[in-house]
Amino acid sequence: MNETQLAGRTMLKVTGIVLIILSALGLLGGLALIGAGLAMGTDDGLGWGLATAVIVLGVLAIPTSIYSLVTGILGVKWCARPDKARVLFVLGVVFIVLAALNLLASFGDGNISATAGAAVRLALAAFYTLGAWRNRQAPQ
Repeated sequence: MNETQLAGRTMLKVTGIVLIILSALGLLGGLALIGAGLAMGTDDGLGWGLATAVIVLGVLAIPTSIYSLVTGILGVKWCARPDKARVLFVLGVVFIVLAALNLLASFGDGNISATAGAAVRLALAAFYTLGAWRNRQAPQ
């Protein structure tokens, strides 16, 4: 099949590249949080409590960034392969669910920038899934 006939090819490639970039930043941020938490620990209880919270946030950021990185890499790698569109679609649906949960969780903290970031991530997940769905519709 000619690659230009795949309707979702460009959408998957662009969202995959954006995901790779954001995931790399997320991994660096998670590692930085862990490092900052380890560096800020002090002998009094308050310092270690705050340090532990920062370390936990860093540890939670790493697996989600790894999932997004793998999803982005596969989207770029398989954007021209309609036989892999089903796998990309499933990854996209999981990504939408995770992004929606992140958006719901961000409403409670009152941080508009976290909510905006979560909304952008949800839109990115929707475009990724739409690209995979459009490739899935292509004849094989």
